[in-house]
Amino acid sequence: MLRSQQRKEMRSSIKKSWILDKAGVLFWEKGYHSTGMRDIARACECKPANIYNYFKGKEDILFEVIREITEQAVMSIKFLEDDEDTSPVEQLRSLIKSHFGILMQMARSNKLISDTGLKDLSAEHRREIIELRDKYDSIMLKVIRRGIKSGDFSVKDEKVMVYLISSIIVRSTIWFSPKGKYSVDEIGDIMFNFAYQGLKA
Repeated sequence: MLRSQQRKEMRSSIKKSWILDKAGVLFWEKGYHSTGMRDIARACECKPANIYNYFKGKEDILFEVIREITEQAVMSIKFLEDDEDTSPVEQLRSLIKSHFGILMQMARSNKLISDTGLKDLSAEHRREIIELRDKYDSIMLKVIRRGIKSGDFSVKDEKVMVYLISSIIVRSTIWFSPKGKYSVDEIGDIMFNFAYQGLKA
């Protein structure tokens, strides 16, 4: 009975992920407001009623797309939150490369819609995403403050640096191609070196 329930939950999870991926592509290509539940159902090769078995509506799907990517961003750097042993310079390198690395494992459309779709969420959903973003920012802020304390970084406005670095990471996913000159790891190092030049004392 337990295994049967586990298999059912796994199938449900896979189906939800399938819908989110297809919806993310449509939201990016057609725009959120131009995409209907019928469009999503057609892309998933099912009836609209099947979509409603997993989601309340289109806004709920958008929220899940954005929440999933934001949660993964937070989890990719959470190991740095209480790290008082590693040098802040290496923490910064790890943060940038971990976040960029996890983004490059996601569908390109979902990465982009997570940035542009916030305005289309309900107030409650928007608040939840902002709380996750604040968590991400607080971890990076700790890394920067450790660097200031150790004398590795010299920063006039810590929060502006947090916004700049996170923007560099996210926006780099727009132009990066795995078929290009550099690997994900090499681009991570390039971004780190660029950020470090702006932070170092």
